[in-house]
Amino acid sequence: MKALIILNPSSGKEKAKGYEEKLVEVLKPRYDEINIKYTKKKNDAKNFAYEAANEDYDLVISLGGDGTVNETVNGIAPNKKRPALGIIPMGTVNDLARALDIPLDPEEAIDMLKDSKEKEIDIGMVNERYFTNVVSVGNIAKAVHEVESEEKSKLGPLAYFIAGTKEVINSEDFLVKLKYENKLSELKISLLAIGLSGALAGFGDFLKEAKPDDGKLHVLAIKSLDIGNALKILPSAVTGKITESENVIYFTTDNINVRLVEHEEKESDIDGEKGPNLPLDIKVLPKHLKVMIKNS
Repeated sequence: MKALIILNPSSGKEKAKGYEEKLVEVLKPRYDEINIKYTKKKNDAKNFAYEAANEDYDLVISLGGDGTVNETVNGIAPNKKRPALGIIPMGTVNDLARALDIPLDPEEAIDMLKDSKEKEIDIGMVNERYFTNVVSVGNIAKAVHEVESEEKSKLGPLAYFIAGTKEVINSEDFLVKLKYENKLSELKISLLAIGLSGALAGFGDFLKEAKPDDGKLHVLAIKSLDIGNALKILPSAVTGKITESENVIYFTTDNINVRLVEHEEKESDIDGEKGPNLPLDIKVLPKHLKVMIKNS
C-alpha cells in the first residue's frame, strides 16, 4: 500500500508543515510506503496527483486549502485507476471537508484517518476542468475569488460574505441561455451557481437538497439582486432554505450548457478560483472520486 502526501507549505498561515510528522505516524500502520511532496507553484498538486495515479498509489492526501484540494482532484480524476483522496483541511472555508463531515481541525482530521473508510462522491467537469463543489458566474462570484489572502486569514469565511455583500451594490444583471435536458431557458440574472454539495463559501448547509453522491448538478439562478432583494434572500441563504426564495430559480440536472445572450466576456469561478469565460459545458461524473471519511 502506497500513500502520497501533497503539502502546501503556505496553507494555514504557513502551519501546514507542522502536521507532517503526525500524519506520517498515523499512516504508517496501513501504508508500507509514504512519500511527501511540497507544492511551490500553481499546478504542482495537480501534477503530483496525476503522477501518483499512474504509479499505482492507493491514497493521495491533500494537506492544504480548497485550491490544493481542487488541483489534487484535477490530477486524480482523468485516470482510469484513481487513488482515494484524503483531506487535511488547512484553508479558509474547506467546503468539500464541510460537505463530507471531515473535521475542520487538522489534528482531528489526521486522527480520523486511523479508522476511516472510503466514500464514492460525485465530481463535476466544466469544459476541461474538474470541480468538487461549485461553478458560479456573476460579479459576486468574481468578487469572492478576488478576496485578498490577508483578509481570508483575518476573517475566514466572513471575508467572502463581506465581499459578496459589497458587490450587491454594483451588481449588474446579465442575460444567459441555459440548455439542459432538451430544455432551453433565457434568464436575466445576477448570479448563477451550479453546485454538487450543500456547502458553499463556508456555509455547510447552504443547499440542503444537495448530497455529494446524488448524481445531480444543483442549479441556482438568482434573479435581479438589488439591496432589498438581497436582504430578503440573506436569511434563507444562512438557514439552508435559499431554494424557497421567490427570487431564486432552482432545478437539478446531470448536464448543462451556459452561454451569454449578449456578446461580451464573463468569467466563471470554479471552487473559489478563477475559471474559464463563458460558454460553459458542465456535467456531473457520478461517484467518480473516492474520499476518506469518518467510519461511523
